Parts: sequence; C-alpha cells; structure tokens
Amino acid sequence: MTRLVILLLLLVLGFFVGDTVRGEPPLGFRTDGTGRYSAATPPLEWAKDKNVVWHIELKQSNAIPVILGKRLFTCAEPCVLICVNKEDGKILWQQESNWKEIVPTEKEKDKIEEERKQDDELKKEQSNLEKEGSTLRKAIRENPATKAESEAKLATLEAQLEKTRARRKAFTTLNRYREPGKDAGGYHPTGGYSAATPVTDGKHVYVIFGNGLAACYDLEGKRQWLKLVEHPTVAYGHGASPVLVGDKLLVHFSDLVALNTKDGSEEWRVKLPPNHGTAMHTRLGAVDVIIHPQGQVIRVSDGTVLAKNLGSTGPNSPLVQDGKVFFVNGQVRGYALPTSEKFPEKWETLWKPRTIKGQGYWFPSPVLHDGLLYAISSRPILSVVDAKTGELVYEQDLELGVGDCYPSISLAGGRLYVSSDNGTTVVLKPGREFEELARNKLETFRSSLVFEGKRMYVRTTKGLWSIGE
Repeated sequence: MTRLVILLLLLVLGFFVGDTVRGEPPLGFRTDGTGRYSAATPPLEWAKDKNVVWHIELKQSNAIPVILGKRLFTCAEPCVLICVNKEDGKILWQQESNWKEIVPTEKEKDKIEEERKQDDELKKEQSNLEKEGSTLRKAIRENPATKAESEAKLATLEAQLEKTRARRKAFTTLNRYREPGKDAGGYHPTGGYSAATPVTDGKHVYVIFGNGLAACYDLEGKRQWLKLVEHPTVAYGHGASPVLVGDKLLVHFSDLVALNTKDGSEEWRVKLPPNHGTAMHTRLGAVDVIIHPQGQVIRVSDGTVLAKNLGSTGPNSPLVQDGKVFFVNGQVRGYALPTSEKFPEKWETLWKPRTIKGQGYWFPSPVLHDGLLYAISSRPILSVVDAKTGELVYEQDLELGVGDCYPSISLAGGRLYVSSDNGTTVVLKPGREFEELARNKLETFRSSLVFEGKRMYVRTTKGLWSIGE
C-alpha cells in the first residue's frame, strides 16, 4: 500500500494528524460538554502521596484542563493561559492577556478625554450628594422629630444621585476602556478572573477572562488577536466558558456575542442577561444552535432565538446527549431535540418536571449514563433520575463534610466521580443502587476532573496534578 493511500485512509477514518483530532468537536468545557470519558481507565485511589505521576504549583484557577495531543491547556490568575506538557508537567509556554495592551483608536482617545472631563465634574457632584445623604441618614437616626422632613429631603437627594450616576454610565467610550476593578461584576475571589475554560479547534486556543478580554493563540503560544469584548455584568464573577462553533466564538459577558475566530471582530450580538453556566452546542437537523443555561435555543449563524423558556440550570450547564437536552436546577426537565429544521416555539417535556433534593446552588453539571441522569447541588445529595421516564431512582447524602460541590460530575472507566471543594472525591458505581467504591482526598479544587487513558488530571486552586498508577 502506497504512502499516499495510507494517508488518505487515515484522514477518512479520522485518525490523529499532529495535535488535531479529525472529526472531533472542539475541545473545551468538560472536554466535549458531557463529562464522559468512557475509554479512560484511571486509578480507583489516590492522595497527595499516592498514584501521583507529576504535580506542579500554579496560581489559582477553576478552569477545567483541556487536553490536545501532548499538550494540556489551563489558566491561572490573573489572566494567564498556560500550555503544559501532558507527559511530565513541564510548562511549555504561558501568556498573559493584559488590559494595558488594549489601545483605543485616535477618535476614541479624543472621545475618552472629552468624557473624562465631564465625568470628573459629575464625580465631584456624586461625592457631595453621597455625603449629604449620609448626613441626612444620621439626622433621621438621631432626631426622630425631624424624620419626616429629613426623609423627604433624602428622597429628593436620592433621585438627584440616581440621575448623576446614570449620566456617568452614559459615557460609553470612557467606561468601555476603564479597566474593571475587583469590585466589578467579572470578579469574585472564589473564581477570580480565570474561571472560564479555554477551547481549542486543534489549531488555535481561545480563552476569555473575567475582565472582559478574549484572546486567540496558536499552539506554540503566539497570540493571534486580543479583544476587549465588554465589561462583565454578572454578579459574583464571570464563570461561563466560551463556546466554539465553526468560525464563531460565543462569549457572554453582558450580552451574548459571537466573535469571528480569525480576528476577534464582532459578528452578532443578542441582548440576554448573563449567568455562570456555559451554553452547549448541538445541531437541529442541519442547523448549528446553542442551548443556553436560561433555556433559549439560539441559531449560531445569526443569533436568532428559535425557542425560549425551556428551563434553567442556574450556575451549571444544560446537558446535551443522545438526542436530548436536560436542565437541572432543583428540578429536572428533559426534552427530545427536534430532528428537522421545523423548530417548535414551545417544546414538550419528555415527562413532568421532576423535583429533586439538594440545597444551596446547583454548581455541578450532571452526567447521563446508561439511561440514568446523575445530579447534585453544592450540598452533597446525589439524585439519580431515570432519563426515559423521569422517575426518581434514588437519592443519597454523600456526606462529603465541610465544603461545597463545585466540580461537575464525571464518568470515567465505568465509574462516577463526585467531588467537593474540600478536596474529597467519592467514586461510585453507576446503577440503580448506591454503591461507593472509594473515597479520596487531595487539596482544594473547584475545577471538574478530566481523564485520558490511565490518567486523571486535577486543576486545584494551587496547582495541577496528574494522577495515574
């Protein structure tokens, strides 16, 4: 057989060519979005001094590791993308996306200077109004006899203050190029600026950070472009990861925005309140869509909203698998995906929404395996639901101790992995009856586990671990 024939055969079969996986979807959040690693055979037990292949120290990040060939991509504070040799843990390169590199045009610079002068005056006005308001509140507390008069003055003052704040917000060019501080929507100490997971198409790596920046790098670490999208507005810091579909990178800081992967230019924008969950890509017939954590179905080509109000996942993500989509957030809702381009405006659920136990926030995304859906909230009560009927199979308190379940549930080598941010991971046997196989302890982590072959990779708040026998 000639070399040409062999090469053509490899291409047809979808084998590896360099670091690119032919025929595979982009690799990013939970690898392919499902959290399933059926071919992996990782160890059952591990600890800081047991079954550790290598370990490196890194600054904090909750981003999920992304594996591409011999490379592993992760993030670190404040806005750093890191490429690691998967085999030995050596850092191949690291690049920071720095706000100082964002340069306005000459026209924008003139506008910024004009708005800055006006803003300085309004800032003084706002400060004086706030001081006056503080004085009035003190008078209300100390002089009950003048309460009515002081409250009337305070109401007038608050209205003036609101107008002043609104005028300052209207300086769109100045505010756009003002670096957001740590009191802004894109930052929270639990997640920092680097909570979003990178995504790769096998040739480039795309990354976003909680200060509103997006960047593209080639596999050798050379940056192709850096883009200021907009200031994040979601409370408690930005967490949603970018979604890569064809030549579009979908990011959601304030509005849902599609960026052109070639240069980072904006393709379209949809007014949609942000949250912490990551949207999932799928195809309805021949049409690429994303299913948003708030229940919208959005066409990737132009941003058209095809359906809405399907459900909500809160801070986790919809699960798209086996021709179905599931939303978990105190309730479980399931829908069959349309198989044609005749999209219904209202989708019928597979079964009546199922209420499940769980307290706190629903940070972890669920896993579907052998017809059973496994879900958990930040408080460790595991709920197992029959994906065909919606019936509750069982619920079990995993007793993970002090901490919250942030990592999504993973499936690897026929086992379920459920983790708490206190470093504890419970390994379970999937099925209709609860069976614990092992309980392991590492250091604090909020990133989801990633598996390949006999290895497991854990991005902790202090570093990166490769676990394997």
